[in-house]
Amino acid sequence: MFWAGTFHQVVRDDGDAAVPMLERARELAAAAGDKLTLSYALRHLGFADMAAGRLDAARERLEESVRLRREIGFMPGVAAGLLALAELAAHGNDRDQALALLDEAAAVAAEAGAHGILRWVGRARKEI
Repeated sequence: MFWAGTFHQVVRDDGDAAVPMLERARELAAAAGDKLTLSYALRHLGFADMAAGRLDAARERLEESVRLRREIGFMPGVAAGLLALAELAAHGNDRDQALALLDEAAAVAAEAGAHGILRWVGRARKEI
């Protein structure tokens, strides 16, 4: 369900089709105790909230995704999640918070050897 929802969200740019699949993926992952898949489902539901202008809901879901990733030790995912939170803060015109989150994302990515995420952080920093 997660991958089907992600396909519709990312490839087809069809949030109406994606969200029910992502919600079901969230439910299934929670029931199975699959924290990694749950973190991904929450992340993409957060993106859907962000696109719909529900910034508080987006923040809650993205923060929960990062929390789960920290809990299971998925540090490249933590860095990516912090980057998403930074982009959300920038979208909400909180430049200081965005830069602080980018700093943390860069530190986590560097420690984890997540060079691709470091490049994304660099690009995001230029845009903020």
